[in-house]
Amino acid sequence: MKIILYAFSLIYIAAGVCMILYSDETRNVFKRLVQMGLKAMSVIAAVMGLLLIFAASASHYPWFLRIIGLFALAEGVLLFINPQDIMGKIYDWFLEQASEQTFRATGIITVIFGTALISWIV
Repeated sequence: MKIILYAFSLIYIAAGVCMILYSDETRNVFKRLVQMGLKAMSVIAAVMGLLLIFAASASHYPWFLRIIGLFALAEGVLLFINPQDIMGKIYDWFLEQASEQTFRATGIITVIFGTALISWIV
């Protein structure tokens, strides 16, 4: 279970750093992921949520990781159902209309979460 948490931590840190330093290129990568299809992304989000829920026991704060996992599961369900194309609108705003500062602030939050996650592994 620790390996899963280490992998998540490194992915979050790498993604956050890319969002901060290479914001335009990272937006393009995220756009290509969204173009892959919301149904495929829903499966990825749900699997990631389940992995976080199951791996949470290897952390100092399992309750926090389980909550994050539940949010990821909820995102997966919302992506799959996608009522009134709400997720498409959210992704369109984040990838097309959000300012550079907003995108980089999200990267900072992602790096902080990844660093916290790696420090919480038992």
